[in-house]
Amino acid sequence: MSKVRRAVIFSSASQYVVRLIGLAATMIVARLLTPDEIGTFSVASAIVMIIAEFKLLGAADYLVREETLTDQKIRRALGLTILISWSLGLVIMGVGPWVASYYELAPLAIIFLILATTFFLGPFISIPMALVARRFNFKILLAANIFSSIASLIVTVILINQGFSFYSLAWGHVAKILVEFLIVTFTKGFPTYWRPIFSDVGLIAKFGIYNSLTNLFKKGVAVAPDLVIGKMGTTAQVGMFSRGQGFVTFLSGTLMSGAAPVVLPYLSEAKRSGANLIDAYTKATLLMCALVWPVLAVASVASLPAIRIFFGDQWDAAAPVASVLAIWLILRSTHHFANNLLIASGNERVMLKKEAFLFVAIFVLVIFAFPIGFQAVAYSFLALGILETVVVTVLLVRVLELNVFSFYRTLLPDLLITLICAAATFVISIWIPFEAKPAWKPIAVIALCLPPIWLLSLFVLGHPLYKEIGSTAKRKV
Repeated sequence: MSKVRRAVIFSSASQYVVRLIGLAATMIVARLLTPDEIGTFSVASAIVMIIAEFKLLGAADYLVREETLTDQKIRRALGLTILISWSLGLVIMGVGPWVASYYELAPLAIIFLILATTFFLGPFISIPMALVARRFNFKILLAANIFSSIASLIVTVILINQGFSFYSLAWGHVAKILVEFLIVTFTKGFPTYWRPIFSDVGLIAKFGIYNSLTNLFKKGVAVAPDLVIGKMGTTAQVGMFSRGQGFVTFLSGTLMSGAAPVVLPYLSEAKRSGANLIDAYTKATLLMCALVWPVLAVASVASLPAIRIFFGDQWDAAAPVASVLAIWLILRSTHHFANNLLIASGNERVMLKKEAFLFVAIFVLVIFAFPIGFQAVAYSFLALGILETVVVTVLLVRVLELNVFSFYRTLLPDLLITLICAAATFVISIWIPFEAKPAWKPIAVIALCLPPIWLLSLFVLGHPLYKEIGSTAKRKV
């Protein structure tokens, strides 16, 4: 367990620093670019993000999950990712003009061309990083993640100031990938493979098809509003919705990102050692939700001042969207690790069917919701969250014999802590109205009051997360 704890600590440090750099970039960009400019890039990046789920074809997760690895297996994984990733890079270059014509946004073709270049370096980054993750050696990923994110921020800001508008965001992403490639290639500790094997890649491809399609559908859920609103509405509306969604996904992603890279290796090791997967899954969910749910509940109540702090007053219309989407993410985070569990247990097909269903559901919901009103799109995600919680619960019962009563009873302390934090935030809103300016005053009070309230709630309820925090603090001392 100490190995897992160390991995979580280094993974968390890496991911949190990267998230902070990303937050700085988001705050700066939101003040330098207009909603229309950000919306234009959001449409392009949404499509490329979906296509990008196929560029590795699950090879990285295959290397993490495989019980025994050989040099040939690793080189075959590299060969498969080169075949797929390079082909998709060429496809993105080719479809750019068609997408630009469909959305009637000429700049999309150039943005596609810029982003496509990252597909040609991807295989030589993903394979070494997967091997490092398998060994729980997240310490050496720290430098790669931090320095590449800093490079992306610097390049993006410089180019915006030089008048490159939304193209700056695309070049910033290219800078991130290029720096990652250089660090992985020249840093001792990263295993490098340059000679791929292109034969007998069927086994990896079979696993990868399920995994990549699953990630495609999962990303499709997140980018559905960008694609639908971009066609049915305006790029300014895309930008406004993406800022509201980006705010809450930043919070949840930051909190989950530290442990998320460790969960699949953790569950895979539990499977190899014969441990109970459901028990491991329940414990991971209990600890994660105790951290994520309260923060999202606070964000839902205090979305307006938070949006103003993050992006500025010109983004006020994104606050109601963020309030609703925060509740959606609370529901979704309940089974955030479900895909990791299904991969570790060899149920990729079930995972794929689940994500495909949710993908179709959100597109239908958003298409019907948008004509009703901008806010209705956010409520369509809330409906999806309820649907997803029910569907995943039923699947885990059927496939892995999840005890529904025991699982949700275990999460009751998390729910109670969440309600306490939300109520405390509401009381603060009465004392300092959130609509008033300056926005930093209510945020400062929340930042000072909520952490002690949260920690006290953990202590009073005897939550396992409190013990984990105490153990981590003692080790650092």
